[in-house]
Amino acid sequence: MLLAALALIAVGFWMRYDDSFDTDLKSVIYQYNDPKVLADAKFNIRVWLIVVFWSIIGLSLGAAVTAIFGMVSSIFVKRRGFMITYLVLMIVLIVLEIGSGIAMIVRRSSLRDATNALVNSMYTANSVKDIQIIQNTYSCCGAQNGVFNSMYCGPMSNQQYCDVTVFNSVDNTMMISGIILLVIVILQVVAAVVPVPILISKRYTIKYSYEPTEVSRF
Repeated sequence: MLLAALALIAVGFWMRYDDSFDTDLKSVIYQYNDPKVLADAKFNIRVWLIVVFWSIIGLSLGAAVTAIFGMVSSIFVKRRGFMITYLVLMIVLIVLEIGSGIAMIVRRSSLRDATNALVNSMYTANSVKDIQIIQNTYSCCGAQNGVFNSMYCGPMSNQQYCDVTVFNSVDNTMMISGIILLVIVILQVVAAVVPVPILISKRYTIKYSYEPTEVSRF
């Protein structure tokens, strides 16, 4: 768990702050000199990215701390406090992960609205550079019910609309992340259940070890 958490933190910071990763898409999202409608749409996407990024980092840090307590409790086996702390942290972490997954499912429609608004705003504002990047990256053109589709899509074009492809790309990424999270949660549930019989056995061991020994009358 510790290695997975540290690896996820490293990958998250690399994807977020390394300029060589998805340079073109970052240049679209983090451009600040756009018309108000387009600027507002990009701001909403940035908020989404920031929330998701720090949620992943926060959960990964929690997993790292929990893993450290788990290792400490396995070393100091006579200290029940370490194992109890590990168990509590694990339960809290599982609840937070499940809550994050539910929140992402509930907010899925708002993510669709945000990506649709972004693509539509690009065409409405005639942001040529942004449009070229999106169309080349996702092999798409235009937007659903877009009034400018004839300018960017040929009459015989069979490409999908850009608002559809952008959302599908983001949605697929979220689905893969959700599957990975589900596997991690299942493993964490197992890891949270395993210490329970150990704690119970230690409790009875301590109880019996301190019972006074009867002295024979003979």
